[in-house]
Amino acid sequence: MVTFETFKKLASFADNKGCKVIFDENKKISFNSSKMTITVPQSITLENAYALAHEIGHLIDHLNNELDHDKWLNDMSYRITAEMSAWVHAYKLLSHLDISLDNYHTHVNSKLSSYFKYHNVVQPV
Repeated sequence: MVTFETFKKLASFADNKGCKVIFDENKKISFNSSKMTITVPQSITLENAYALAHEIGHLIDHLNNELDHDKWLNDMSYRITAEMSAWVHAYKLLSHLDISLDNYHTHVNSKLSSYFKYHNVVQPV
């Protein structure tokens, strides 16, 4: 079961890393490295908890100087590698915070497969 406390744990982790989490139903899920923000829907679902953890994964890579946004936009092999890295960080974070991993692999598989279907990526606003 996912609760508001789940989102608070994840948001607190991001906040402690200098990144603000913005809950907004009208914007795309994203990490903005220049503004140090993560946008995620405020609906309390396991899928959104996974999405928030994934964006925190990008934050971790950014803080470790392992995320190149321009390469992410223009190099499909780099993008897939960066996405996998964010999912690995997300898994570790969810495990560390004792957040349910029910259907995690199915969720990740569906998200990763989208990178093999769509070649154009729209930058978040």
